[in-house]
Amino acid sequence: RVADRAPGPVETATVDGTPPGAINDYAARTDADLIVMGTHGRTGLRRQLVGSVTERTIRTAELPVLAVHLDDG
Repeated sequence: RVADRAPGPVETATVDGTPPGAINDYAARTDADLIVMGTHGRTGLRRQLVGSVTERTIRTAELPVLAVHLDDG
């Protein structure tokens, strides 16, 4: 897990709602400094069909978002 290697405190949570909106709302409510999200790096048709919560969160967030590539292997 990425959080296990963080140099400082990390908070995780489960919230209800559409993912990008819920993530951004939670970050704002908790005065977060950074949103860290995993990405599988899908491209092409597969990305178009599945969509990207990380991409939508990056586009709508009002604070920095760090996207970390997750290896499926």
